[in-house]
Amino acid sequence: MDFGLREWLIVIGVVVIAGILFDGWRRMSGGKGKLKFKLDRSLSELPDDEPVDPNLLGPVRVVKRDQEPTFDEQDLPSFSAKDINKRRGVEPRQGDLELDSEEPVPTLLTPVEESAAAKPAANSQKDLPPVEEVLVINVVARHPEGFKGPALLQSILESGLRFGEMDIFHRHESMAGNGEVLFSMANGVKPGTFDLDDMDLFSTRAVSFFLGLPGPRYPKQAFDLMVAAARKLSSELEGDLKDDQRSVLTAQTIEHYRQRIVDFERKHMTQKR
Repeated sequence: MDFGLREWLIVIGVVVIAGILFDGWRRMSGGKGKLKFKLDRSLSELPDDEPVDPNLLGPVRVVKRDQEPTFDEQDLPSFSAKDINKRRGVEPRQGDLELDSEEPVPTLLTPVEESAAAKPAANSQKDLPPVEEVLVINVVARHPEGFKGPALLQSILESGLRFGEMDIFHRHESMAGNGEVLFSMANGVKPGTFDLDDMDLFSTRAVSFFLGLPGPRYPKQAFDLMVAAARKLSSELEGDLKDDQRSVLTAQTIEHYRQRIVDFERKHMTQKR
């Protein structure tokens, strides 16, 4: 069979195309083999099941978020019988407030006349028998800034308390501050006292109402007044009521307090016979 120029060109073209395709296939196959070999070799050099050194990752970082300041209720002052008796031994100091005519219950803070001040107080804490048992109601502020002095002062004055001995507030038989002390209220932050000269700028995270036994002639009525004053303060200034163990004050706790009064009175009546 004779091949012309046209036939030879076709044969040469087919051979060239076949050569190009073969060379491309060879390159691709050879590259994959080398790449796979390199990967296999790299993996084979890794140790089997060797634990990762935690030091390579560095220490664990704990991100601290800004938190609101918290009030440690362990800082509440102690009001045991021993503490109250010790406080009563402190030299009493009567303070007076300077109030505008618009302030509520101004009669509670009537300045003591010099002639009256020179006489010994008939109902001084020192003249009372030693305290054997104490009933405590703490009022803890919900707001981190605590109870502000002016608002706190207005609430307790409306409940009949006045500043007196031991640099704390007392509720007397009379709303004017006369007669025997029924119960008292101290600052809930140590050392537990108040400074009347600084009440405008004063604030505290808690206050503590307490009633000592033996104390007022009618302790059950005095206790009810103390509960009412604590509840009023809690409601007006947004506070939480706590008992002497710093647990939430419940209706059952209040009844338990009342029963303690009954038991105390019964015990003392038995001792007098």
